[in-house]
Amino acid sequence: MAVLDRSSAQGFEVSVEAISPHMAGLGVGLLALAGAALERASVPLSNPELAIPAIAIAVAVHEAAHALAAKALGAGSFRLGLAKAGKLVVGFSVSVGEPMPVERWLLAALAPLLTLSPLLLALARAVGPLAPLLAWTFLFNAIGSSGDAALAWIVASAGRGIVRDLGDRLSVEAPPPRLWALALLDAVALWLSASFAVALLLLFLLAPLGASRLELAGLLVAEKVATEEQTFTLLSLRVGPGVPVLTAAAVAAFEAVAGRRRAEGLLRELAARGAPDAKG
Repeated sequence: MAVLDRSSAQGFEVSVEAISPHMAGLGVGLLALAGAALERASVPLSNPELAIPAIAIAVAVHEAAHALAAKALGAGSFRLGLAKAGKLVVGFSVSVGEPMPVERWLLAALAPLLTLSPLLLALARAVGPLAPLLAWTFLFNAIGSSGDAALAWIVASAGRGIVRDLGDRLSVEAPPPRLWALALLDAVALWLSASFAVALLLLFLLAPLGASRLELAGLLVAEKVATEEQTFTLLSLRVGPGVPVLTAAAVAAFEAVAGRRRAEGLLRELAARGAPDAKG
């Protein structure tokens, strides 16, 4: 099937529904990076009962960062709404009243990740009593930036143009995204999701097998770690580099066979959504 001609295309539309698998994969990656950042900063992720209020705080400050950045970059108005994948509500979103150049929209889209994340991490290190709550907020803000990152990558690959941010979808007046960018996004998201799935599988299977350490060609895949508490011993799983190496090989083989077809399918879907007939 023929690939779309970028020079003759008139625009495209990206919805949360269309890229939800890619958002999930990038969310896993941002979760891992945020966890590593907390560990490196010596900020413990304790008091799990704070997770619920932290989600509410993260949503509020995340969307406020979008709105403030858009306002600073020239947007005259914005509105808070619900982000949906089909009929499923997956979060909140900020829609901007006026079209924005791609370059300005990218700054507004990535504002929570680039500004809030370092701020929340610094506050978690400095503010002792509130450190657990701020650590959870930092974590959820990072995970919630997965959609922003996926949308930004797709829009940036299209080049110069105009973005109409409608909250749960974008209408972009620019040539369609580049095929290699969609293929790379698909591969990275699939690799991250597969690594997470394998880690969960090992978590449930390693203990019943009675093994304490699993290696692949000399690389650590996973090992059980025993932590002595006051009244009990806590068993946890540490995942080694063998997991991402194993899943990277599997995903590379899969993408070599199906990657181009999957990227072309997504490209056609985005272009069809943005076609004049599709907009009604």
